[in-house]
Amino acid sequence: MGGLVVLEQIQKDSQLLGDKPIAVGPFARLDAEDVAAHDGKTRGAITNLFGSQAAFQAATMALALDASEWVARIKFPMPAEFEDADAWFDALVAGESARGPAHGAKPAVNDGFLWALWLGALPYGIWSEEVAKPSMAEYVQTVGRLEEAITSALEHFGLAMREGTSVNDLACAVASLIEGAWLNQCLTKRHPCDRAEPVATLLRRGGLMLWRGAIVKRKPR
Repeated sequence: MGGLVVLEQIQKDSQLLGDKPIAVGPFARLDAEDVAAHDGKTRGAITNLFGSQAAFQAATMALALDASEWVARIKFPMPAEFEDADAWFDALVAGESARGPAHGAKPAVNDGFLWALWLGALPYGIWSEEVAKPSMAEYVQTVGRLEEAITSALEHFGLAMREGTSVNDLACAVASLIEGAWLNQCLTKRHPCDRAEPVATLLRRGGLMLWRGAIVKRKPR
């Protein structure tokens, strides 16, 4: 019953987001005094800029939910730097693992930690377009970047997608796998089922299976 009431409260709070910008989840507990202290200032420095702590909380949430700038900074490995396609793809997913959140690491403002912070607001996206829209836009942007990288690799290594599949299909699958692995990276540094392996192995092996299953040698023209 307690879990049900919590979900109902989230639903009610989510519906308020359509009327005015309000902070939810971890952002609602953001203390302007603590934030200002990081720069050796007082709460007044923030209220002078935003008018109130509530407005500052909402603005911080909006900034954290819109990670488009971080996605634009992603640098994938260049196919020409690798001897074969498998090595290139392994480097790609290894880099994505490193870009994500890390269990036990010190908090920092980067795309991996902001993604983890976004998880605190994720339940509100079920009932709020205000939370859902930037998250979906970021997903589409990420898939677009992956499509560009995969297309470049296919051309370089003389490969093609299997019949009935597309580069978009593979990019969507890889993006979903990355975020699924990142969930585990929030909780552990080791592979959940094989403690002898780092958690990155989860993404690297799973990604390689996707990659090998999706591509074929290009037929001579």
